[in-house]
Amino acid sequence: FAVLYTRRAGHERMASTGKSSPQKYGRGTITVSQRGPTLLVALCRPRTKNAFSDDMYLDLVDVLFEARQNDETYAVVITGNGSYFSSGADLKNVKFAPLDGQSRNTLSKATGKFMLAMLQFPKVIAAAVNGPAVGIGVSLLFHCDLCYCSKDATFWAPFTRLALVPEFCSSVLFLETMGMPKANELLLMGKKVNAPTAVEWGICAKMIECVGTYDPFHPNSLGSAVCHEINQNIFSLPLGKETSKIFVSMVKGRHRSRLEAICKEELLKLDERFDRGDCLEAYNQMNFGHSKL
Repeated sequence: FAVLYTRRAGHERMASTGKSSPQKYGRGTITVSQRGPTLLVALCRPRTKNAFSDDMYLDLVDVLFEARQNDETYAVVITGNGSYFSSGADLKNVKFAPLDGQSRNTLSKATGKFMLAMLQFPKVIAAAVNGPAVGIGVSLLFHCDLCYCSKDATFWAPFTRLALVPEFCSSVLFLETMGMPKANELLLMGKKVNAPTAVEWGICAKMIECVGTYDPFHPNSLGSAVCHEINQNIFSLPLGKETSKIFVSMVKGRHRSRLEAICKEELLKLDERFDRGDCLEAYNQMNFGHSKL
């Protein structure tokens, strides 16, 4: 099998699916490889430890759109290239100063588009957390149908350090997943937790042993292992592909409208804090430099 790519509207489009070699996608912030009915997507900004930029958000929006339209793709697995899953939002990409007389309107920007694309994705989506996950690299995990991690993974949501707010429905999903005390250890206290704790708290299903490689497409990488788990345990079954879509629709579909409303509410609150200058003041006091969140 092979994956063919065609140029359309500034990014490469998946034209057919099968097993393929890794290829850069779109604006170059992610790399993709088809593993049978599962698409393996690696966040690929190694100089920033896979921090989220506008281009990365939009590349993920595009690849999720292509995957949902492709009748031969039934699952997407997201992992990281190198030693990190993601160091969170790239602070060099963030305009901290209030916008003169303008609403920030994050919902309509790249960040909001990515969040809505994940919320509305109708097929299986999984995470292979190969290393540290920070900020949105943590909150996106709660929108995955399946989540696995390596022993080297850590999970850190330090939103309070920059006077931000819980985002991507974390104000609700953290609480529903692990209860108030543990949720606020992550959100309010900004504590970092390790892989065994993440499994105990229900952030990840389990740790998967994998060979120490920074290549997300290596046959023994965590991403490859998760693709194998999905293909073996779901898509090898009779009518497994069709069944997976029904399960996703039933398990997540009925909550979609509620989560979209929560996501929008959180982003409006985030805009208010930016517009008031809270985030700029916190950024200046913390002296972050080029750190990520």
